[in-house]
Amino acid sequence: MKLKHDETLSPFIRGKVSIIQKKEGYRFNIDSVILASFPKITRKKGKIIDLGTGSGIILILLSLRYPELDFHAVEIQEDLFDIAYRNFKINAVNVNLHKGDIKDIKKFYSPQSFDYVITNPPYFKEYLSKKESLEERLAKYEISATVEDFIKTGSYLLRDKGRFYMIYPSERFSYITKVMIENRIQPKRYRFVHPSLNDRASHFLIEGMKSGKKGGEIIEKPMIIYDNPNIKKYSDELEFLLEKFV
Repeated sequence: MKLKHDETLSPFIRGKVSIIQKKEGYRFNIDSVILASFPKITRKKGKIIDLGTGSGIILILLSLRYPELDFHAVEIQEDLFDIAYRNFKINAVNVNLHKGDIKDIKKFYSPQSFDYVITNPPYFKEYLSKKESLEERLAKYEISATVEDFIKTGSYLLRDKGRFYMIYPSERFSYITKVMIENRIQPKRYRFVHPSLNDRASHFLIEGMKSGKKGGEIIEKPMIIYDNPNIKKYSDELEFLLEKFV
């Protein structure tokens, strides 16, 4: 597939996938890989949607483990939509991809259409930095949609007992669980992500159940990113995800 002048094509997971990305500007990071490792899919032929798919990396990684899923995605940015479309093509992942705002999801889907919703939403309130492109700002900051919008959209899309997956900075943990509960998504499983064994958690992974009952929450063992943060040596688990994934 022909690349544009400002793009790169990189092999990933020991060549199992190839990812088109911009040379400068928005590029997926380790958070997407961590999030893709978190779901425990039980309905192998269920429907899953990625809200704000970016380059499409999350669904591409999930397809390695769950190839029988019915994949869907939404992306608002024209350039990222185009990159995701081509990434799905070159990795032979059949995805029903829509260009649009997740707040307008009713244009594409009826309520309770999905078994699984996954999202890596913008983490921060709007902050206009001259060092970042508009593409980067839209991916990082709540400019076009807030985290509340992503959770509300997830609730709209999920069937009862359907599962919602997200990664987010740990400093907003209590707020995120509150918003999920307000939107009928009961938190059920958590995993905290630590830069190193001696660091406090920087992010958390959360799984919620649509219309789930209270109680029965599971807190899994922490995920450690670096065994040695001084030389950026990944932990064995992260090395496995980055090298093999499945």
